[in-house]
Amino acid sequence: MKHDIVHDARGAALTFRRDHLTHWGGMDPQGRRLTANNYCFEIDGEPLPLVAGEFQLQRYPADEWEQGLLALKSAGCTAVSSYVFWNLVEPRPGEFDFTGGNDVRRFAELCHRHGLLFSPRIGPYNNAEFSVGGLPPWLYGMPLTERSNDPRYLRLVGRYYRRLGQELSGLYWQDGGPVVIVQLENELTHAPNDWRTLFGYTATDHRGPTGQDFTAHMEHLRQLAREADIDAPVFSMTGWGTATGEPPADTFLVGYGGYMDLHPRPRNSGLTVFGSQDFPYRGHLPVAFCELGGGSPTRAAYRPVTAPDDVLIGALTRLGTVETIMLGYYMMHGGTNPVRGDFGWMAKEPEFSLLSYDFGAPVSEYGERRAPFYRTAPLNRLVTEFGPELARMRAVQANDPVTDPEEDRLRTAVRSDGASAFVFLANYGNRTPLSARDEVSLAVRLDSGDVRFPRRTRLSVASGGSAVLPVGLDLGDGVTLLSGTAQPLARLRGHTVFFRPGEGPVEYTLSGVDDTRIGGSDSVIGESDGVTVVTAEGSFTVNETLGIVTVDREQAEHSQVAQVAGERRFVTSPDDLTVDGDTVTLTRRVPLGADPAPFTWSALPGPASVRADNRTVRAEQDGPLSRYTATAPRPALAPDAVVVEEISPSRWLLRAPGTRPEDLARLWADIDYTGDLCRLFDAGTGALIGDDFHHGVPWRVKLGRFREALAGSGVQLRVEPRATTERISDAEGILLDSREDVQGRAEIHAVRLSAEIDRQFSCC
Repeated sequence: MKHDIVHDARGAALTFRRDHLTHWGGMDPQGRRLTANNYCFEIDGEPLPLVAGEFQLQRYPADEWEQGLLALKSAGCTAVSSYVFWNLVEPRPGEFDFTGGNDVRRFAELCHRHGLLFSPRIGPYNNAEFSVGGLPPWLYGMPLTERSNDPRYLRLVGRYYRRLGQELSGLYWQDGGPVVIVQLENELTHAPNDWRTLFGYTATDHRGPTGQDFTAHMEHLRQLAREADIDAPVFSMTGWGTATGEPPADTFLVGYGGYMDLHPRPRNSGLTVFGSQDFPYRGHLPVAFCELGGGSPTRAAYRPVTAPDDVLIGALTRLGTVETIMLGYYMMHGGTNPVRGDFGWMAKEPEFSLLSYDFGAPVSEYGERRAPFYRTAPLNRLVTEFGPELARMRAVQANDPVTDPEEDRLRTAVRSDGASAFVFLANYGNRTPLSARDEVSLAVRLDSGDVRFPRRTRLSVASGGSAVLPVGLDLGDGVTLLSGTAQPLARLRGHTVFFRPGEGPVEYTLSGVDDTRIGGSDSVIGESDGVTVVTAEGSFTVNETLGIVTVDREQAEHSQVAQVAGERRFVTSPDDLTVDGDTVTLTRRVPLGADPAPFTWSALPGPASVRADNRTVRAEQDGPLSRYTATAPRPALAPDAVVVEEISPSRWLLRAPGTRPEDLARLWADIDYTGDLCRLFDAGTGALIGDDFHHGVPWRVKLGRFREALAGSGVQLRVEPRATTERISDAEGILLDSREDVQGRAEIHAVRLSAEIDRQFSCC
């Protein structure tokens, strides 16, 4: 069946305004000026694309921060956002602690070291499934109303801001630092600060002021931040919830979110269609996404498993729905709740895990890169590599758009400036899978006329498939890609890289060239307005100066674009890939005792010299890429290094007697169990160190994080069955006891051990 979809993008060019946001931004020591127009940020007048990943410093071991930041950078993030929880940095009135996991200054400096911008979200209230939204417990006992314009409350917020301002001093854009956006408050009037967690079921909550008092409160917070020398180029706030008032005029960047699978109500299929969200300041202020759902918190009543395409489709449809080049994922990197001895567990409600805030994120709470990490990476690179084009493009719906999320029809939209365009395709139904589309025909009406494609191939979109296809893309040297059925991925010196989003060959229709000027392709068809090249993978040249490279989806999802050995390069590997300066590191987990296959990676263009393990690695041809291969080391730990003692079917003790803790640092375990909840304890102290609500897959844990315990008394696994509790009364009808109804078994089936191995390649 043929699917004919038309988009009318005539007159779609945006009109930019900058006069109303002159107080946003600043100039850095190199003289680069950060400003904003009504659609995006700019540096020296050029659009600044932002892809931000939420990675909460206080929920992650400080000695692993750098590794986590490099993971976000590997996913295509250019910025990092993180809540700062007030209750952790001021546990007692006037006593501040910015050491260890609270060291926001060190975290910001690490962001800067790796070329990442930093957006601290400083509250004073931050929802985040955190105890009382991060408000200090001692506020409840004071004569004031929290999250209000009560002067007594604002004085305490000012004290917190002043101390935080000292930590952030010298780290803002205008200082040459990474801090560009600072978020104040979070979900005001929307999310409750639930004191019941700490003070029992009769405690109350307060969601914040509404109407004019809302507007006044946000302005009070901004003034307090300014007085505390929190010199943010831009302040932001969340823009969702009921009964919220207006933000103070033009002083806040308003951030939005969208979660495909946040709660047990029907999954949010609205995010599978374009144009399903309202943005009240659209065209006046830039539209920023600060919380595109990267997963969901697991809890007693709900055990979601994040589907890889949930994260991708939610971001892709928002990018095609509104004029933005600012994506932000929550969470991009999972974490673990800290434990405070003075006020205990930090989970917001009892049904949440006491420790785990994994969130099903693209990067787990233990640092594992999951399928959503890779699935979203090509879209992130589209934003960062082709953001300048997207920035001038209006969002345009199809002439016959899909508005019902349950309708079995391909969803499409266009971003266009009237002269060129990107066509967004999404065939993902969320609750109900959509049918595959075997023959899709697309038409985009531009100011210069209609562009219809494909011309020489069939465009198919699989069930669950998606793509962003270019129309009128300037390739340089007078050559324009009139249309293509491959998704743009990277711009390099002399090359443009695309990836094939589905099965079968792809086509590129080019103007500014004739068929005699195409090299390296056997399938070149002359057209009245240029040529069409049909290819599967590989590369071809245009006018001997330009290269068009096509890779497959797996190569695209595992790729990075980075400055290596003095040049921007496209780098890809089937393993976890991290680029840090001129060093390429490949990482994977392998079973203890295994003989791992060699490590391999490919680059375009290839570095002149590559060394690994003190040896020169010679390049092999991998289509248009240069491939480098080196042996992988065997895991240092023997298969019997960890002794398992089965105390009972539901309680196992793991020990590594005689092993140095440092030799256990890279040890992982997949724990296969039946039950409701698995907990991990330090067997020497009895302290809870990890927990997991069962959600149908083994629990993957980095045991190396607990290496001191493992090398000592060991770590104990304890599984509890699913159960319900009923209050029962005595003969006089007084409720004095309870009866537990146990449902199902609690049993550990297997613990499969693996080790993380890596190989570093030095390039020059």
